[in-house]
Amino acid sequence: MISRRRLLKWGTALGSAAGTAKAFAARLPRLGNIAAQVNAASPSLTGKIFYKDGGELYEIQRRGAVWNARKPNRFPNAIVLAESVDDVVAGVKLAKERNWQVGTRSGGHSFTASHTRDNSVLINISKMKELSVDPKTRIATVSPAWLGDQFNKVISEQHQFMFPTAHDPGVGLGGFVLSGGHGLNSRLWGPGCANLEALDVVTADGELIHADEKQNSDYLWAARGAGPGFFGVAVRYYLNVHPLPTSRKRNVYAFEPEEFDEVATWLRNTQNSLPGYMEAVMVATTDKDKGKPVLRMIATVQAYFEKDADAALAIFENAPVVKKAISRNVNIPVTTFGSVSGITPGSRQMLDGVWTSAGPEKIIPLSRDAFTKFPTPQSFMFWMCWGPVQNLKKDMCYSLQGDCYLSTNAISFDAKDDEKSAAWCKEVVGKLQPIANGSQMNDENMPQNKGPYLSKDSAAKLEVLRKKYDPQRRFVSYLS
Repeated sequence: MISRRRLLKWGTALGSAAGTAKAFAARLPRLGNIAAQVNAASPSLTGKIFYKDGGELYEIQRRGAVWNARKPNRFPNAIVLAESVDDVVAGVKLAKERNWQVGTRSGGHSFTASHTRDNSVLINISKMKELSVDPKTRIATVSPAWLGDQFNKVISEQHQFMFPTAHDPGVGLGGFVLSGGHGLNSRLWGPGCANLEALDVVTADGELIHADEKQNSDYLWAARGAGPGFFGVAVRYYLNVHPLPTSRKRNVYAFEPEEFDEVATWLRNTQNSLPGYMEAVMVATTDKDKGKPVLRMIATVQAYFEKDADAALAIFENAPVVKKAISRNVNIPVTTFGSVSGITPGSRQMLDGVWTSAGPEKIIPLSRDAFTKFPTPQSFMFWMCWGPVQNLKKDMCYSLQGDCYLSTNAISFDAKDDEKSAAWCKEVVGKLQPIANGSQMNDENMPQNKGPYLSKDSAAKLEVLRKKYDPQRRFVSYLS
């Protein structure tokens, strides 16, 4: 039997569970019964599985599987800390034997914790860290549990390659790629799912299969964008990686909130003409010193030639609106893989957002308040310049885009703020719905925002495939 000290160490590594140990310490004597259940169910999972009646050790794993301090009031029947593909297979077979569902956790980034469900086995693959690169084919074989910045650090230092991982450095590859994946240099290389060449999957019957364009292609199609609706456990990705750009830098401009209309108009009218290796965003936050909103326009280039990077940044330097900036910070070297994280440890967070291809005359009146009024000082509003909408030739479930992505990010440290945070997200998204193309799977908030997140054709096809490959609904799918 694995030691209690080691189990606690695992739980601590997965996430903070402050106060949980004392609350559940009295239930520790049940561990002996759990060990018997484990050995009877699957000897290979001994020391790697925690049942719902497992007291403090179970609760540490349940809470640690979600980065958000807003922990779900949902309790899987068992949690498997998988260390290998065999462990994943055993977990799925256990669920099948007991008629439970299966949820999968890789990076734990889902703010709704859609992977954590009642009457299920939560398979946590965060300890699985396979990684190899074939320099000739430029294919990285990698476990989905790798965090984006860590993955890019390895392949850049060892092979001078890069992958369009999430802007937030702590997001795992698993859900990021499955949900689309709009990340670093994605305007040039396409979203993460468009760079998924193949994957290994554990099916609803507990079988390990390989899926690519020639075999089991339905699984590959679904893995490219189905997000939490994927009907399997992805245990290995084969990702197309790209030569590391040699000129990586950014400019940052700050504005008073009164300049929102002019900044947003210029940005919306300009963004679709920006080169593919340039990313432009606008972020509205509360200035910590002044206690009032501040707008920041951020332009990042990741190019292969210095002259191209400089020419792209000059578009912003020469913009008339920049003359109204209250601060300018230009030619900042980009040396990491990820921007400043929107995730603050210990925070309670709710996300939502919409795609739109509307012009500034429609976007601005509907979003002005969102960029200047927040439910808490930690909250922020985000505008990502994605367009022009990409013509992605690969056959994939991913099917909704827009020129712009507008996203609410409600953040606090007090449960009393949850209600007004939810109300703010709902109000902002509700105002934008008349001009929305849909919403983004990576930030899905399906309990509140019904989308759509996929085109009608993709949603219909996904349901057909689910009935074919997972007729018993072994995998949990979307949280409604």
